[in-house]
Amino acid sequence: MDILTISHLTKIYGEGEAATRALDDVSFSVEEGEFVAIVGSSGSGKSTLLHLIGGVDRPTSGHVLLNGADVYARSDEELAVFRR
Repeated sequence: MDILTISHLTKIYGEGEAATRALDDVSFSVEEGEFVAIVGSSGSGKSTLLHLIGGVDRPTSGHVLLNGADVYARSDEELAVFRR
């Protein structure tokens, strides 16, 4: 059973010609009991990915499902509790 599902996650900072794609259509899942490491070079989007999974920042598009529930379907108050 998947405990975490990341589906077509994209995060763009800025607009127009100044836009920077920190994440571009990232998808993966983590099963219960599975151990996962996020690795990559500087500037590859590791921190952005973790911020999106943890509810610190909102994605431009895509979904983060934790135990089947969409993290970003929560209100701002519910997200604050989730982050604690």
